[in-house]
Amino acid sequence: AMGNGYHGCWVDADYAGVKQKWLILRSEQATKREQQTLARNLLKSSEKEHKQFIKLCKQRFACQTDAETAMKVFSKTLKTTRISEFDCIAHPVFLGKGRPKKGQQPAYYEYQLDGLIATCLDKVGIAQAQTGMFILATNDCSGELSMQTVLDTYKSQQHVERGFRFLKSPEFLTSSLFLKKPERIEALLMVMTCSLMIYAALEHRIRTSLKERQQYFPDMKKKPSQKPTARWVFLCFSGIHEVSIGDSPPVITDKQERQQVIIDVLGTLYQEIYS
Repeated sequence: AMGNGYHGCWVDADYAGVKQKWLILRSEQATKREQQTLARNLLKSSEKEHKQFIKLCKQRFACQTDAETAMKVFSKTLKTTRISEFDCIAHPVFLGKGRPKKGQQPAYYEYQLDGLIATCLDKVGIAQAQTGMFILATNDCSGELSMQTVLDTYKSQQHVERGFRFLKSPEFLTSSLFLKKPERIEALLMVMTCSLMIYAALEHRIRTSLKERQQYFPDMKKKPSQKPTARWVFLCFSGIHEVSIGDSPPVITDKQERQQVIIDVLGTLYQEIYS
């Protein structure tokens, strides 16, 4: 046990010729969350497989071997259920119209499957045991890294990874013709990565300064917050205009109180620009 609902163990591994240490983790919170989703998915899967089984049992085959082969093939596709028992029923087929005459022999036989399908508890148990589990890998095999250090390092990366979401927004979409060459893709990636770095640095500075000054900025729900996203701050600064009349110095107009809060926490340079 590692605390905060985490349990882990180390496993030595060799992936693509590189020696690694894998930390296999299980989160109690993730387990509860994923088991709810798993229960819904298992129900949908079992209902789907039951309908497929009924459809299979309505089919008729030319021989018993074909029917049994179809059942074996179908059984291999099952993920949450299993065939508990089945039988192959022979149906005589007579030529001509109406009822067959007494003592008339059938021209041939058709074979139909019949049986029972049930939830496979072993498969369900395996799926439930895998919920809430994930693997963190490192090539540091010195043994100096603790489980908690690896987990904390992984969690800290999520703050950076979340920033990449804004790169997928429509504002950053570019014509596919522009990205036709690999060099252009690399160049655009560099520009977008630099933009993300500035974006993250500005967001960190705003949040840190708000906490230091004990000031707040209204979030999207108009509630006071000390953790606004840079994207939201950018949107809030739309509508500010610079007006120039003759030789007079330009004047900033339409500036609101919430915008002034950000300008003040960012420092003198920003105050001069927006004065």
